Amino acid sequence: MQLHHIEAFVTVVEYGTVTEASHRLRIAQPALSRYIHTLEKELGQPLFDHHGRRLHLTPFGQWAYDKARHILEETRSFAQGRNGRNLNLGASLTTLTTFLPAAIREFRECAPDSEIHVETGLSADIYELVGNGRAEVGIVSDASPRASYRVIPLFTDPLWVLCPADTPWHDMDVLSIQELHGQPMIMMTQRTLLRSDLDALFRSHSISPDIRMEVDNVDVIQRMVSAGLGATILPRSVCIEASQREGWRAIALENPEYPSSAPRGLSRIFGLITLLAEPSPIAWTWIDLCVEMARKFQQVDPKALVL
Repeated sequence: MQLHHIEAFVTVVEYGTVTEASHRLRIAQPALSRYIHTLEKELGQPLFDHHGRRLHLTPFGQWAYDKARHILEETRSFAQGRNGRNLNLGASLTTLTTFLPAAIREFRECAPDSEIHVETGLSADIYELVGNGRAEVGIVSDASPRASYRVIPLFTDPLWVLCPADTPWHDMDVLSIQELHGQPMIMMTQRTLLRSDLDALFRSHSISPDIRMEVDNVDVIQRMVSAGLGATILPRSVCIEASQREGWRAIALENPEYPSSAPRGLSRIFGLITLLAEPSPIAWTWIDLCVEMARKFQQVDPKALVL
């Protein structure tokens, strides 16, 4: 019995069809089907009942799935060195300039012998990194419940505007969403949840900003704001940190009514994610530290967001 056959079985169960599972595992559907058939032959019983395109577990298949998940979780734990001092992290892009650097500084003080390895991406990428075992803990800006994951909310971060000094509303404390109509903007790319939510919000209020650039790199966005290309919309902690530099301004957005297609509205819920298996001791050290630090991000004074 081979580990990749077990992984194929678990993935088919979690995604419901061979087609979806093959996309997730990046292998051809015929090969994936052979893995399942081989596993059924080795176990001596069918794992699935076939009803159309979707597969349903037999009673034996349900038992086998529970065992297979446990095997995969233990294998990933072993690969990560659960009793060691290494910590593999995944971090979404909007955590890179504020929360993550501060947390790493604190972590290195309380666990000086540990080594940290960080992979970055969009929140969806971080869920995948944790799911396939490449990261033991992820920090994401979309901490929503998902099957097979433990989700630990940290703080809610509303969206603000970051603008250069020469914008018409540079001296304002609060902006309405309508005031962004026709204004030059630098936006995250359309493959991000932040952009999807903002696009839905703009459509619902008949707002058409003048989008001058789209990019999924927060540092590049900030540099383009500094260059005067336009304003941007990012989580408050990111905007406040950037506004400490000369010539930039962070402005709160008035919370408008927003459509059901943008359930997060004008805020992000940052949080930690792990698999349901018990995290390693060093991962718990990281989790506890992040939970403690997150309290600073909930203080009323915006300047308290800069750690």
